Amino acid sequence: MMLTQQNLFKKEKLQIKAIQNFQELELHIDGWNQLAFAAPQQLPMSSYAWVSSYFEHYLSDDESWVCLFAYDQNELVGVMPLVVKSRRLFGFNFALLGIRKSTQTCSIDVLAKQGEENTVIPAMIDAAIANYPHQIGFIFDRLPENSPTIDVLENLSGFTLIKEFDSVGAFLKIADNFGEYRASLGGNFRSNLNKASKKLHKLSNVKISFLNGQATDEYLTQLMEVEAKSWKKDEGTAISDSPTDVKFFQNLTQRLSAAGFLEWQILEAEGKTIAINFAVRLKRLILIWKLSYDPSYSKCSPGSILLEQAVKLAYESEDIDEINLMTDHSWYDSWKMEKRRYYNLKLYQNKPIPFLLGYLTTSIRQKLRSYKHNLLNKSR
Repeated sequence: MMLTQQNLFKKEKLQIKAIQNFQELELHIDGWNQLAFAAPQQLPMSSYAWVSSYFEHYLSDDESWVCLFAYDQNELVGVMPLVVKSRRLFGFNFALLGIRKSTQTCSIDVLAKQGEENTVIPAMIDAAIANYPHQIGFIFDRLPENSPTIDVLENLSGFTLIKEFDSVGAFLKIADNFGEYRASLGGNFRSNLNKASKKLHKLSNVKISFLNGQATDEYLTQLMEVEAKSWKKDEGTAISDSPTDVKFFQNLTQRLSAAGFLEWQILEAEGKTIAINFAVRLKRLILIWKLSYDPSYSKCSPGSILLEQAVKLAYESEDIDEINLMTDHSWYDSWKMEKRRYYNLKLYQNKPIPFLLGYLTTSIRQKLRSYKHNLLNKSR
């Protein structure tokens, strides 16, 4: 579905451009990266590297994409990436706008200059509606509780917002010093780390490396090879199981490297890689997105040893406030990680079509799910 009206929208002092081709998208990289780098929610998925790679590889046949850029004179102050899903109802074409979570997106948020969110985000919403007047509504999946977008949309006049809890994600605050943090961990856990470290260092050629900005195929190949030895291969979730995923990560790592965001965390022993993490570093945050280790070395706990070193370096750097793992697993609790809540947002304009085809339909589905859930609980 192409733009139906205009690719340039003006509101107050802002000029908003709607872009639908990759060549034009590249013209905004520097400003886009600056917004992603400075955003309080610190989501690498909202960066040019991640969004453009997702647009290239994961849209279905009934989907297209558009990216809105808000400029205040020559300064980029807002970015809103949108997937446009075409729906044909009652003989007419309608558009559902937004980005749903997936295994490779997880959380793509709107970016706006700090302090100007209440002006910039509504203006981009209005621009999207001007370009897609037959829209049903907007979807923003799995936004973190510290996202300014949530507060803006909750107070947006002329719209109805449905906010649903999605899940929690684990993160580790970096404060004080590493010695105090490690001493706060459980005694059994610390003892296991110590034993694993001794076993590891009995192996030959043990080496831990943290490589910034290097996007050679060598490291991505190492990640895929280590993943293929793990449970991810058994579950079919390893990168190498999907040619599309391989291409996505090839493009993503090249673009993250060009932006200076990419970091490889690697543990080697006996001439091979036995643990490797694919990480992204923004202003004061490190996101560890892929963690993999070779299970044949599980007695050495290579994944835990590598993560411990990553935490130690974060404490020593003095410019990292958080290590974010985005998801939640029981083993994170051993590291005393905190949990952040994530929400799904559905925004509907207070007009007949969005109300009937968007809000009302969503509300009915929610009530049916709740009814079925209650029935299942009663039957147990």
